[in-house]
Amino acid sequence: MQLPSSGCRQKFLSLFLLFLLAALTASGQYAPNRYALILEDPPVAARFSAVSGLRNPAAENYRLELETRRMALEAELRSRRIPMVAAAGTLVNAVFVTAAEDRLFELRNLPGVRAVLPVRRYRRSLNRAVDLVRVSQAWNVLGGAASSGFGQKIAILDTGIDNTHPAFNDEALAPPPGYPICSGDDCNFTNNKIIVARSYVRMLAAGTSPSNPAADSRPDDYSPRDREGHGTAVASIAAASGSTGPISFRGVAPKAWIGNYKIYGTPGVNDFTTDDVIIQALEDAIRDGMDIISFSTGGPAFTGALDAGEACGLPAGVPCDLAAAAFENAARVGIIIVAAAGNEGNDGLFSPTYGSLASPAGAPSVIAVGASSNSHYFLPTVSLADDDAPSALKGIETRTGDAYIPYGAIKAPLRDVAALDGTGLACSKLPEYSLLGSFALILRGECLFSQKVANAEAAGAAGVIFYMADDSPLVSPGGLGSSWTPAAMISNAAGVALKAYLAEHPEAQVILDPNGAELDYPYPDELAGFSSRGPAQGDASLKPELVAPGTYIYTAGQNYDLNGFLFSESRYVAANGTSFATPLVAGAAALLRQQHPDFTADQVRSALVNTASAEVATDETGSRVDVRGVGAGKINAEAALKTTVTVSPATLSFGELRAGSLPLSRQLQITNVSSGAVSLTISVTATVASLGTNLSLSSTQISLLPGATSTLTVTLSGAMPSAGAYSGSIVLQGSGFSLRVPYLYLVASNTAANLIPLAGSSFDGTVGQPIPTGIIAFKAVDANGLPVRNLPVTWSASGGRFTSLSSATDNYGVAFARPVLGLTPGIYTYTAQTGGLSITFRGYARSVPAISAVVNAASFEPGAPVAPGSYVSIFGANLSDTTRANAQARLPLAIDYVNVSFDVPSAGLSLPGRLTYISPTQINAQVPWELAGFSEVQVKVIISETYGNVVKLPLADYAPAFFEIPGGTAAALDENNQVITSSNPAQRGKKAQFFLNGLGPVTNRPASGEPAPLNPLAETINKPVVTIAGRQLTPDWSGLTPTLHGLYQINVTLPEDLPAGNLPVTVTIGGKTSKSSILPVK
Repeated sequence: MQLPSSGCRQKFLSLFLLFLLAALTASGQYAPNRYALILEDPPVAARFSAVSGLRNPAAENYRLELETRRMALEAELRSRRIPMVAAAGTLVNAVFVTAAEDRLFELRNLPGVRAVLPVRRYRRSLNRAVDLVRVSQAWNVLGGAASSGFGQKIAILDTGIDNTHPAFNDEALAPPPGYPICSGDDCNFTNNKIIVARSYVRMLAAGTSPSNPAADSRPDDYSPRDREGHGTAVASIAAASGSTGPISFRGVAPKAWIGNYKIYGTPGVNDFTTDDVIIQALEDAIRDGMDIISFSTGGPAFTGALDAGEACGLPAGVPCDLAAAAFENAARVGIIIVAAAGNEGNDGLFSPTYGSLASPAGAPSVIAVGASSNSHYFLPTVSLADDDAPSALKGIETRTGDAYIPYGAIKAPLRDVAALDGTGLACSKLPEYSLLGSFALILRGECLFSQKVANAEAAGAAGVIFYMADDSPLVSPGGLGSSWTPAAMISNAAGVALKAYLAEHPEAQVILDPNGAELDYPYPDELAGFSSRGPAQGDASLKPELVAPGTYIYTAGQNYDLNGFLFSESRYVAANGTSFATPLVAGAAALLRQQHPDFTADQVRSALVNTASAEVATDETGSRVDVRGVGAGKINAEAALKTTVTVSPATLSFGELRAGSLPLSRQLQITNVSSGAVSLTISVTATVASLGTNLSLSSTQISLLPGATSTLTVTLSGAMPSAGAYSGSIVLQGSGFSLRVPYLYLVASNTAANLIPLAGSSFDGTVGQPIPTGIIAFKAVDANGLPVRNLPVTWSASGGRFTSLSSATDNYGVAFARPVLGLTPGIYTYTAQTGGLSITFRGYARSVPAISAVVNAASFEPGAPVAPGSYVSIFGANLSDTTRANAQARLPLAIDYVNVSFDVPSAGLSLPGRLTYISPTQINAQVPWELAGFSEVQVKVIISETYGNVVKLPLADYAPAFFEIPGGTAAALDENNQVITSSNPAQRGKKAQFFLNGLGPVTNRPASGEPAPLNPLAETINKPVVTIAGRQLTPDWSGLTPTLHGLYQINVTLPEDLPAGNLPVTVTIGGKTSKSSILPVK
């Protein structure tokens, strides 16, 4: 075994000393090896057609019957050593397992199994926004915001929710009887408003190898905590009680209860979810009594939402899209489901991208929501964090150019680069770690912005504040598109003033706030360019149903994990996406259910859709939009609550017309839900009309008594139109109100006009292995979003090979290939050519991380045990793509997509390491405290989707060792907090503070990765003995260094009669003695 160099050893300690001194002075893709076994019997929802029916004794008996029949299969799986991840029976009848691909035939032939489907992966697709959709007026209908949403329960299936956020603090609200629903420590994530806390991250993190789950486990934070921010943002848009941020807002349904169903893991670890997790959460939400599901996730639609059997090569009745089938079944029994349309509106070769709607939003009974523009936007500012700082140094105007800017505010110490390089220009290499976790204040000039940022990054900077070299107008920094370090430019005057303030306040911190300045946006109510457009895959139905504001949505974020996309020091962010339009509609659905508790799910859908306003008429480019982008229009919450008539279905789809298909008729059920008689005049308004085709109505006048329903037949007849998309509305005009039922029919051109990537468009894989998504895939569509079928496809590769591929597009316009990466690390491209168009999939292949040694980070003794809670250094090759040190207040689970796993498979234990430093040859990590009492753990390094080799690491409760500085000197500080060295030796009769590893269990133990507490202190349970030059000394104190992570400290008063010189020093605790280090004494 090769021991690390002395330089490598110092990487660990130098980082600790920096922190110590500072503290003392201050797309769809497939989940590999995961399958759904579809069972013979229909699910409960197929036999019982209402939510109440799902909960009656007959349904419960049938559910037990399914479970009993499943027991035989579960026993068979155990006997074959095929791990079962989960089972579902309410919405789909399936068992979810992990198995190698070469066992597919075996899985298909198991008794009771009808079909085997691969499990798919998914990734995440308010003040002004509330005003735009007339929520304030809707609150007035319900007696004001203080009562709006009361009694309604909204399930958020997302990344978790920060239950400590002020947005969810409502002391006047009490949980309903029977709540909270949670178990164990998960109950810590509930409060009066958040009444359910469930996490499904263990399902995502579990290893899939029956022989050794440690080989591909992805251990994570298994709690319902939101480490991303997305779920917190979504929940607050739907139902925030209020806010304490710089801009005040409430959620749409501020008195509604929230259910937290965490279906995503930690950013950089498991920032995805899967079919089995989603279905399990959906079934739990129904069982928990949730009324509304808000689902801001989607994946590409490879098939029609309700297609089954022969349509996709499966046995009859087996759904092609398992998740979409589950959502449809949930909606059909009466659960209101609102889903994001997707953010792929610009993802095709050409924009807008028609036919880009996500799944499960395409399910007929799911309300699909697109995004429109808001009435405000934000510009970034720089501010000193000190409350008493000059007002001129708060809200400083900035320019950011193409630099990365996060969604939320970030705060860090400010360091003047002039103190490091003498020029302030950062055009040359800066001292290692000199800017660790800090913003670098850098003068413009002499070298490229990219060079300055690279030098700051290499010194550990968390961000860069440029300032102009003279009084000329601000310029935007450029050439920074490939960097993930936030950067902004301020004026010369502001920069000089910051330098002067910093000279007097060396510990000053600054805040870069991307939402620091709020401005009016002059063009609200445009369709957002990213918003996915219909028609839906398969049946070419009208989707989305409606839109809501989805740009610059000011909402709650999380401040726990800096790796989170929606992290913010201020705890508030402004975000874009159909993800954030969706909960606006979910919140409005809650208001509607409160106002009309007797409404069916269909009636809620109609009230939301058919009262939508027609204000969104153009997109960001000024081009006209139709129902494929906006559906019925923009949600109007006030009109929805006041509706007196509902229509079923709420939209009218004739689908794709083919030769001989006309005439076609559709029926609308029109119901008077008011207490008085209603008379309606009905007409057709065409947005895009077709020549020679007529849309006729069976009646143009309808009168309805209270509670009455009338059927309206709408017939499409005449000549077959030319290729195109034809749309408009059936308008129902009453006294003082009108409803619009949007309609759509299309005719295909069979000419490819666009190619849409569906899977593998930006992969990150391992040399010599298939790409992680399994496939690369695209869809060919015509100018209107209809699939182009049977189109010949030619594939080419820059390296590697294909194991299989499509020679032509299928009935959905989809073609795919299965590439295997080459043996050389680097960029790989795969290109498909079809119909005169070309689409390229790019990604990276990396070498496998190879661990050569895992050792005590203080002693570096090969083969010696290490103690839980202490630090290890991992040595090897290809351990990381970058070199970076942690600068967070708590240790992260991942740095630049690098994470370390600690597994004890025999105990079912899989835990994440907390990282302090990564590089290609060395990683420093904290061993999880939870491993106390175990004698061995399996360790590996993961980079994104690449798994390293598994090594066994011996454990012991005690493994004491001094950290050392060069020369083998024990790391210690004197009474003045100066490092003890040969030139500054310890003094007899004075105190010395030693810093160590592996002193074992402590009182008041912090969680893994968390800073040690200050009050009360975490003290070692066993008392150590320090031996200096043969003298055994009892420490004054021993424990974890307060505010730092896992660093032990021993304070000792040195005897006055100690000899002078370089004395040997050891420590003994729990029967274990450290190797000898040196203590200089005078």
